[in-house]
Amino acid sequence: MKILIKNAAVVNAAKLQKSADILIEDGVITDVKRGINEAADRVVEAKGLYAFPGFFDLHAHLRDPGFKRKEDIESGTRSAAAGGFTSVCCMPNTKPPIDSARTVKYILKQAEKLGACEVLPVACITKGMRGGELTDFAALRAAGAVAFSDDGMPVEDDEVILAAMAQAKEQKVLLMLHEENLKDRGRGVANEGENARKAKLHGIPAALEDGMTARDIFYAQRTGAQVHICHVSTAGSVELVRRAKANGIPVTCETAPHYFSLTDEEILGKNPNAKVNPPLRSGADRQAVIEGIADGTIDAIATDHAPHTESEKKRSFAHAPFGLIGFETAFSLAVTHLYRPGTIRLEDIARLMSAAPRTIARHVGGEVRKGMPADIVLTDIEASFVYTQEEIVSKAKNSPFIGKQLYGRVMLTIAGGKVTYDRQADRQDH
Repeated sequence: MKILIKNAAVVNAAKLQKSADILIEDGVITDVKRGINEAADRVVEAKGLYAFPGFFDLHAHLRDPGFKRKEDIESGTRSAAAGGFTSVCCMPNTKPPIDSARTVKYILKQAEKLGACEVLPVACITKGMRGGELTDFAALRAAGAVAFSDDGMPVEDDEVILAAMAQAKEQKVLLMLHEENLKDRGRGVANEGENARKAKLHGIPAALEDGMTARDIFYAQRTGAQVHICHVSTAGSVELVRRAKANGIPVTCETAPHYFSLTDEEILGKNPNAKVNPPLRSGADRQAVIEGIADGTIDAIATDHAPHTESEKKRSFAHAPFGLIGFETAFSLAVTHLYRPGTIRLEDIARLMSAAPRTIARHVGGEVRKGMPADIVLTDIEASFVYTQEEIVSKAKNSPFIGKQLYGRVMLTIAGGKVTYDRQADRQDH
């Protein structure tokens, strides 16, 4: 199929081109320049719109296999496409966990058959995510795993994490680490501080994240393994990563949109959709995350899309599960809370949401240029709207952003040369 996009502003991490046409043929970008007038199967007039390289999510939960009532590969990737994502790394806390080649192959087969975007499985570090025996990194990598994580659970045993780092270095694979001292979390459900006390909720101290982050940075320095810190949420962790990079330690990190958009004031209303792990932190932590994004300490924005059923999230704050959905609001939150206040440029969004995460995952793409895969998202950065539950594509509706005014809309997503989301057509269908 041949697609011609006319008169778009093209946003790459290195450069913004104010107006160009983009020609796509057989899943590849074959030209990017002004004045392309070739016949095409579809011509998209994009004047006033901005074309980014398709977004790449390093960290999401598709809940398949095992929890299809929450989300599945078809619904999850449709939600991702609606958010402009063309590739998604799915975390291994499924049932069974992604600790065998068979489960990796199942996910890849389902994604090939049903997926609206590319799905890249992240396999378990330890068997069953139990924190003990390591999985077979070589076999899982050969089956198609792109990285290794016990996300949702820390690897608490020092000997185990050191062995994992040794294996990761030998196999040249990425470790994605959930940093939390779980033993000391107790009954904590929200960030420890004044707002937790006001809401009469058990607190989770920032030190539980900071301590594990410090340990794993130290071990990364000792072993030389490539380590990626998941969902950084505290000022302490941001500073630890900043110092590690200054010292040449092979560490990267991500944060999620809710950590630069919200604070623990959200818990005062006891809305279970604001219950997430790591928890929403203080205003000072949020500011530190924003500064970490601005100065390059934080490499990537990842959604940590974590769907749950409505009945699960209707429980009390203390008893509801951790997690919120994030695919469909990630770009808008970056525009609303980072771009519009002048903290970052549009080119930085291209870097944070496409180029850098692809580099971290060692995956091709991340640029709108001739010869690259045709993964493109057209956006309206000036669009203003109130986010509503009715427009959510995901099976799950657990978002604390429902009812909030946001800026920046995904209008069209093209993955591998195929249109996977068309907002105008979607609105007509409804």
